[in-house]
Amino acid sequence: MEIIRDISSFQSDRNMVVSLGNFDGVHAGHAQLIRRTVSLAREKGLESALVTFEPHPLKFFGADISLISTLDMKIREFERLGADKLFLMKFDEHLAGINPEIFVSEFLVKKMRASFIVVGYDYRFGRGRAGSYEYLVHLSSRLGFTAVQVPKVVVNGVTASSTNIRKALLSGDTDSAALLLGRNFTIAGTVVRGDGIATGIGFPTANIEPVNELIPMNGIYAARVHVDGREYDGALYIGERPTVGSGLKKRVEVNLFGFSGNLYGKYIEAEVVHFMRSDRKFGSVDELKAQIMTDCDNIKVFFEGQK
Repeated sequence: MEIIRDISSFQSDRNMVVSLGNFDGVHAGHAQLIRRTVSLAREKGLESALVTFEPHPLKFFGADISLISTLDMKIREFERLGADKLFLMKFDEHLAGINPEIFVSEFLVKKMRASFIVVGYDYRFGRGRAGSYEYLVHLSSRLGFTAVQVPKVVVNGVTASSTNIRKALLSGDTDSAALLLGRNFTIAGTVVRGDGIATGIGFPTANIEPVNELIPMNGIYAARVHVDGREYDGALYIGERPTVGSGLKKRVEVNLFGFSGNLYGKYIEAEVVHFMRSDRKFGSVDELKAQIMTDCDNIKVFFEGQK
C-alpha cells in the first residue's frame, strides 16, 4: 500500500474508488466500508484509496478521548484489507474550515480522480460537518462521480462504532469489544525495567510501556502475546498494584507462560482476549501470590477451552 502524506504535489494518473473516514480502531463497520471500496475498485479496474486525517479531528477540536488504535495499527489493518493507497491528510485550521464542495472537487475529484466516493452511513466532513452522503449525491452528477453509502454494522444489537468499543473496553467487556472490532483489542509497546516485585514473588512479568492511548479497565485478563515472531498465552495485569505498589501509576504487565529469556527493550503485542477479574487490594503479599497462582491456572484452563 502506497502512503501519500503530501497531497499538494500529488496527481493521480488513474481513476480511483475513494473512501473517507477517521477509522479509529478499524472496526467491523470500517472493515465493511474498506472491503466495499476495494471490491468495487477491482470490479471496475480502478485503484482503491482511503482518505484519513492526522491528528484525529476530534483531537484537533480538543475532545477528551483516548484513541483505540495508533496510526501504525490502522495502517496495518488497511494493508490487510487490501487498499492500494492511503492519503494521510494533515488536519489543521485550513482543512477544518474548508467548504465541503471545495474538498470534494479539488482533492477527491481533481487530484485523486475519484470515480466513486464511498462513505459510511453517518460520516460527515467539511466546515460545520456539512458534508454527508446526501451532499455527495447532490454533487455527484455535476462533478462526475458516483456516491456510495455503506450501511452500519450491528453485532448482537450493538452498532460497531468507535464510541461503543471505547465504552466496552473501559468497562472490561473485552468480549463485546472483540466482536465490534472483528478481532481482539491489542496493547503494544516496548518492555521496560520494572521494580522486580513480580519476579520477587515468583511471577516475572514484562512491563509494557504502551503506545496505546486507550487502556482497558483495571484487572486481570487472558492475553495472547506476540514477540519475536512467536506467540505465548499469558496473564495480563492492568492496574496500580494496590497491594504492593504506590497506587499512583497504572501498570501494564504480562506474564508469558512457558517463556524464558530477556525481553527488555523488545517490542511486544498483547491481544486482550478475555477479562478474568477486577483488580483489588489483598491483605498480604502471600494472599496476593496465592491469587496470582489461581489467576494463571484459570487463564490456562480458559485457553485450553479455546483449542
